[in-house]
This record gives sequence, structure tokens and C-alpha cells, in this order.
Amino acid sequence: MAVKEKVPQERKNRRMTAYNPSGNPLLWCKYVGYLFLGMSLYFVDLAKPPGKTFFHRIMDPGIEKQWDLDVMTLSWFFLWLALLVGIGGLILNALRLRRKNDHLSVGLIVLLLLVVLVMARVPSGNSIMVFLSHI
Repeated sequence: MAVKEKVPQERKNRRMTAYNPSGNPLLWCKYVGYLFLGMSLYFVDLAKPPGKTFFHRIMDPGIEKQWDLDVMTLSWFFLWLALLVGIGGLILNALRLRRKNDHLSVGLIVLLLLVVLVMARVPSGNSIMVFLSHI
């Protein structure tokens, strides 16, 4: 009577092993995309003119009404990077749809929607030209 050899872990059990995020490029696309979006929002906050507060109304100092275009250029640069990373991640995700239980990454779709909403809301000026003039 032949002894049955143990087969390596079944497919189902293999998937239940420890999750390795370093081997998942889609996860890195999401992390980097959200990081770029967060950096862009930080630079938008730095570039916007200060608001008028109670003390400004009393003392009436001159408040700048202009956005800082140099910082806005940096913000738009990171917005474009986030958009490119999100689109690249979706393309990579679409190329990996082979198995029946594969799906599109919702996090990448949400990232793209957020980037487009922020691009529609943030004033741009001539961001590409200002950026190119500083190189």
C-alpha cells in the first residue's frame, strides 16, 4: 500500500497565510497616491491667503488677497502626480483581472474622484508654466 504524499498547501489555505503588502503593487499605488493627495492639500493650505478674523477687523491690517502661486504650483504638481499614480494603478489593476474573484480596486477609484474634485476646487493660475520657469 502506497503512502499518500502530502501535497503543499491548498490554494485556499495559501491565500489565508500572512498578507505581504510589499508584494502588492496596487497597495503601493494607493499609498503613494493618497500621500501625494495629502501633500497637495497641505500645500494648498499654505498657499491660501489668510482669513479675516476678529482681530483683523479691529486693527485693520492689510491682508493679502492673493494666493501664493509658487506654492500652488507645487500643490498642482502633486495633484498631477496623484492623478497619474491613480490612473497607472487602475491600468495595472485592469491587467491583473484574471481570476473569477478579482475586482477593481475601490480605493483607487475613490483616489481618482478625490483628485478630480480637488483639481476642480483649487485655483490653478498658470501652474505648469510657473513650475517650468523655476527649473
